[in-house]
Amino acid sequence: MNRLFRVVGALGGLLGQAWGRFGARVARLLGICAMFHRLLLGAFIGPPCVGLFFRELSRQVYFTAMRRAYILVFTSLMLGLLVIVHATQQLVKLQGEEFIGWLLVTIVVREVGPVWAAFFVLLNSGGAITVEIGNMSVNQEIRALKMMGIDPYRYLGVPRFWGITISLLCLYILCVFSAIIGGYLFAQAFAEVFWAKFWLSFVNALQWIDLSVGFAKTALFAMIIATVSVYFGFITRFHVDEIASNTSEAGIWSLVLVGATDIILTAAYYL
Repeated sequence: MNRLFRVVGALGGLLGQAWGRFGARVARLLGICAMFHRLLLGAFIGPPCVGLFFRELSRQVYFTAMRRAYILVFTSLMLGLLVIVHATQQLVKLQGEEFIGWLLVTIVVREVGPVWAAFFVLLNSGGAITVEIGNMSVNQEIRALKMMGIDPYRYLGVPRFWGITISLLCLYILCVFSAIIGGYLFAQAFAEVFWAKFWLSFVNALQWIDLSVGFAKTALFAMIIATVSVYFGFITRFHVDEIASNTSEAGIWSLVLVGATDIILTAAYYL
């Protein structure tokens, strides 16, 4: 009987821990949703501060989209290479060159392109935003802003939110353009596809719905990454050690939410 009580007590403790962790995850998700609402409307509510907003916005766009854009261009060229090398030769053998454009539209424009650009922004800027705001919070700079009557979320979070969004949309266009050019060049080199047939296949396959889905995914991914990064920066309170753990957790939450959003939008497209 005592052994049974011990087993039941152990199971109850495990269930209690699991429920507590689940509740903590739900609370974290609700906090991220609240932060998203606050950042989304922050640029349109409150006293105007156009000069400050655009100064911080331009700084974030430069840091995210311009400083290391050549890395995205190179990796996008490699994406075009992978698509062409692994698929085009087989399509040429089967006389299916007209499907090359459909393949590029499906993989680059609608599916992989937004995720590719989002991962680049997450690695390049997501962690940096969390560390920057986390350091300001630990050093009491956030508290100083509040004491001066400045809303730190509007001063620090909103420009980074919209800066990440604008940057990722521009990087998505650059990614798609580079991948298509890379696919064309490698198609000429490896598969000897006539250039007119390549571009005609791509133009015929490209539809407005593909561009709409690609841009919708990109915008939502950018907002998710920016919101999660800003949120975990602001919840850093007391110790520098929190910055590393919160930066890691922000990256995990961004990956999970971006993946879930991608699955939902892709499923909605095919329904």
